[in-house]
Amino acid sequence: MRSLQLTVPRGGLHGFLGRNGAGKTTTLKCIMGLLRPEGGQFELFGEPYHPAKAFKLRGRIGYSPELPIFPAHLTGRRVLQQYGRMRGLSPAEIRQETKYLLETLELTGAADSKVPTYSKGMQAKLGIAVAMLGDPELLVLDEPTSGLDPVAMAELRELLRGLVTGQNGGRTVLLSSHQLHEVQQLCSSVTIIDGGSMIVEGPVDQLVHMMTGGVEVYRAEFQSLDEPLIADIRSLPEVALVEPVEASMNALRIRLKSDTDLRENFARLAVAHRTFLLSCVRETLSVEDLFLWFVQGRRKAPAVQQPIGPPRVSPPRVVPSPSVSAIQQMPERGVPLGLPSTRAAPENPIAPLPAAIAPSAPAMESPVIQLQTEIRNLEKALDEQKNLLSQLDGDLENGRIERVRFDEKERSGLDRIAEIEKDLAERRQQLPKDTAENPSGERYP
Repeated sequence: MRSLQLTVPRGGLHGFLGRNGAGKTTTLKCIMGLLRPEGGQFELFGEPYHPAKAFKLRGRIGYSPELPIFPAHLTGRRVLQQYGRMRGLSPAEIRQETKYLLETLELTGAADSKVPTYSKGMQAKLGIAVAMLGDPELLVLDEPTSGLDPVAMAELRELLRGLVTGQNGGRTVLLSSHQLHEVQQLCSSVTIIDGGSMIVEGPVDQLVHMMTGGVEVYRAEFQSLDEPLIADIRSLPEVALVEPVEASMNALRIRLKSDTDLRENFARLAVAHRTFLLSCVRETLSVEDLFLWFVQGRRKAPAVQQPIGPPRVSPPRVVPSPSVSAIQQMPERGVPLGLPSTRAAPENPIAPLPAAIAPSAPAMESPVIQLQTEIRNLEKALDEQKNLLSQLDGDLENGRIERVRFDEKERSGLDRIAEIEKDLAERRQQLPKDTAENPSGERYP
């Protein structure tokens, strides 16, 4: 450890992040006096703190190590009683707190069972219960969700929220975790370290603001896309950067110069170019994006407006968020449809354009040619989706994505493939059997 400055704000949950071997557990052991640093200073609750000597201050800290191990011959109740005596609690306090903690952490039913019979989730809860003995003001938790199933993780997440915001909350929690999804849901501020040193620290929203430069970034998907439409979007005064989205034929990433909402402008331009804006969602950043940006720097830097901060950075990637709009009523039968949207109904549809600025309908095409165009577009979309799933498998194998997030994306991708295949089958059935002999579509039923 070197050049580490860790500041945990009073109240709330503070995430402590870093890759394996970054020094998180070492730091926590130094705080608890289990390891003795060669230099540096500690301050706790505004007072100088010497972990090996300041027993009174250290008594205001509760600590749960990663994968806590308790004597196998003890029951959960006896564990709390024994550790209560070690913390100097009176017999009355031990009885009162043991009863309260067993009830709060839903361990009453297993209180008199020996610890080896506990599941991993129950052992993690027991570790937190031990840390809470004596009602400490600061809880230091090292990987409390390690090895837990999704149900146990959700229960523990609610417990941690209650520690800082519930009826008996008001504590400060320093949470070291590899579960970035959990940190995203729990922590309002983070410290990221690497190689024993701090890389960045602060509230999550401020770090996101620093990464994006404080501007809005949208991902806009169109029914079709051509250079004149892209040029018109670039010409808008509020637009700073327009670039294609990788692995997508008709999507753009649009970076603005301010927080102006231009989604209706994009929709109007699309209609003017005889196409439609299918979706336009604001790109948001997660704790995982922050971690990858500051620690691994895997992605390229933005083409315009370099982010403020360490040089090893990368631009934000799309994180699914509720769709803010879908954009226009689809044309009536007879107008080329291209690839239809299979998304759910929009939450905030933009009002139809006034007749004065609405473009005239394009010329009618043969229904058979329409179907053939739609089939080609669907086949392309199907190939793209399968390629995305293949890339997702590679990300999992190389450790670039967590299992929980992989499962979510895989399910979403498989659902999308099923929707495309269903649409594709319906359109193929609509094609006349003699299409090859009569491509004009005159005999189309």
